[in-house]
Amino acid sequence: MTESPPPILLPERIQFIKKAVSKKNIFDSLTTLLAEGQSEISPHRIFDALIQREKLGNTSIGNEIALPRAHIKISYPRAALLILKKPLMTTNSIDNKGISLFLALLIPEEQRSNYADAVKNINQTLAISDKLHALIKSKNTESLSKYFNSLLTLRLLQPPEKEASTNKEEL
Repeated sequence: MTESPPPILLPERIQFIKKAVSKKNIFDSLTTLLAEGQSEISPHRIFDALIQREKLGNTSIGNEIALPRAHIKISYPRAALLILKKPLMTTNSIDNKGISLFLALLIPEEQRSNYADAVKNINQTLAISDKLHALIKSKNTESLSKYFNSLLTLRLLQPPEKEASTNKEEL
């Protein structure tokens, strides 16, 4: 029997913030949330990986949403969610509305090939989700966790299933 992977976004990794001072402050908070409760990787390595990816290009997807992400040597994908009361105005928001929702993803390195399609699907879903806005207003971390896990547990983000090999002789 294979062990099922842990949920990608736990309620404990969701935080509401009244005011963010800077983008660095946001990435510090995301790093703290992603590092909490695990010993696989250091907070310093998480922060560096997120910043390195951010330097490659904008992670804003519009509609006040950003999807910072990084490939990193971990066993399972994990996510953290920061929701700001007032959008952080940044020069790299693609629609100039600022960013009020940061969904950070850490993806295991071996899932790199599935990564682009998964991010594209998540981007499309989040950009048009009325349900997301209702959940944010509710401030219910359990409901938000369930909603995002339903998006994030796409087969594309799950560890590949190991095929059982059989050594049966054909008759």
